[in-house]
Amino acid sequence: MAPDEMFVIPTIMTAEELLRKAFRRASKVQIRDPDYRFRMQKLNKAKVDSFASVIDTALERYVRAFPSFDNLPPFYIALIDLLEPIDDIKRMLGRLEGARKQVLSIQAKTVRQINRTAKPAYMDLKRNEAFGRISSMIKELDEDLKHLNVVREKLKQLPSIPTSHPTIVVAGYPSVGKSQLVKMMSTADPKVASYPFTTQELTVGYFEENRTRYQIVDTPGLLDRPFEKRNNVEKQAILALTLLSNTCIFMVDPTGHCGYTIEPQLELMESIADSVPEMDLILVINKSDMELPEGVDKDSIRRAAEKLGDRIVRTVEVSAASGEGLEELREVVMKTLIMHEEKPWENFG
Repeated sequence: MAPDEMFVIPTIMTAEELLRKAFRRASKVQIRDPDYRFRMQKLNKAKVDSFASVIDTALERYVRAFPSFDNLPPFYIALIDLLEPIDDIKRMLGRLEGARKQVLSIQAKTVRQINRTAKPAYMDLKRNEAFGRISSMIKELDEDLKHLNVVREKLKQLPSIPTSHPTIVVAGYPSVGKSQLVKMMSTADPKVASYPFTTQELTVGYFEENRTRYQIVDTPGLLDRPFEKRNNVEKQAILALTLLSNTCIFMVDPTGHCGYTIEPQLELMESIADSVPEMDLILVINKSDMELPEGVDKDSIRRAAEKLGDRIVRTVEVSAASGEGLEELREVVMKTLIMHEEKPWENFG
């Protein structure tokens, strides 16, 4: 199932709205029979069936619309749990399903009781009793129904990112050329995807090689400042990205045109390496075709990368503007993703 199909959940009615719909549907039921007793018997049974059917159909639709959390990719499990504890969602859905089964039980019992009597007044009594019991149950679900509608809105914010493709995320300070890199490496225009833990959108690009589609994800607002300056939700959102990919392109702009000198950029690289040990890094030195400021040289940048040992898989010089070095980077990306024995994207297809 595609990510954008996982969370197609209908608007969830409140208890009052659901009951109003059920009563309205039941009130429209009409039966024709010349025999008064049989007509009343059929009418009361049909009203109970109609009333219960509206409730049953709605609750079943809500429960089935939510994804099977046990079968979701770990990336999405981590994100949903950040938005709303999954155990809480399961409990609410469980209460809806339990109520739905009780509605069907009341419906079946009431129909049997109506079938066994010849007294129209008793039929009316049993019908009204069923309406009352079912209404009470639905009213008790009101908070769950309202909260599940809030959860529905939260799930709509999740990014639509396939988890079946080998994926690499891009990090670095703002304006170092990350978006341009994703665009230049992609064989089609990159797409944007919402990510509820940042005010900015993810940029997702793709390229294909040997029948394999590789995915590149730019993460503005997340991997662009020191880890220690983030709140707990932001930290968890970053860690969730490691379930999507275990490899990261870290881009630096040694010219300083991005507004930052090389020192804080390298410090950010070390911060990510220390804080997200699950990720291997490919250091990309951008703007290789431009003159460097006094006191900055590429050898010193490479020496800084060497301090991180085998966490730095490779250092590649590129020009995201002209495309210089991108073919080499693409090869490094593919080899790096292939060499990992444990690939997050293979957990779920």
